[in-house]
Amino acid sequence: MTEDEELAKIRERKMQELIRRSQQPEVREPLSKGTVEHLTEQNFWSTLKKTNIALVDFFAEWCGPCKALTPIFQRLAQDYKGEAFLAKIDIDRNQRAAQQFGVQSVPMVVVFKNGEPVGRLPGLRTYNDYSSIIERLLKQESSE
Repeated sequence: MTEDEELAKIRERKMQELIRRSQQPEVREPLSKGTVEHLTEQNFWSTLKKTNIALVDFFAEWCGPCKALTPIFQRLAQDYKGEAFLAKIDIDRNQRAAQQFGVQSVPMVVVFKNGEPVGRLPGLRTYNDYSSIIERLLKQESSE
C-alpha cells in the first residue's frame, strides 16, 4: 500500500467518524437516560448536584393522582432524553426529604436548575405544563 493510499484510508475513516459524531444528538443532561429514576434520601443531593435541569416528583404509593402522573413523567423522560433528568422520591420512605421541601400534599413536583430548587408544582398537571417548563429552562440554558 502506498503512502497516498494509506492517507486516503485514514482520511476516509476520520470523515466517517466526524459524520457519525455529528449525527448523534448533543447530550446536555448526562444522567438523563430516557427513564424516570427513583431517588432516596441517600442519593438525592449527590444525584441532583450533577444535573442541569431536573424535575423530581414527590409521590406516595397510595396517591391516585401520583399514579396518573407516572405515565406523564415516563413520556417526558423519553422525550427529553439527554436534556432533562426526571426522578421520583417516595415521601413515605423518605420523610426527611419531604419535610425539607415542605411537601404537605402529593404529587409535588420540584424543579431544579443546576442542582438548586427553582420552582414547585403542586398537584397533577398536564404533559404540556411540565414540557413548557423544561423548554423554558432549555432556552435559558442555551442563551447563557
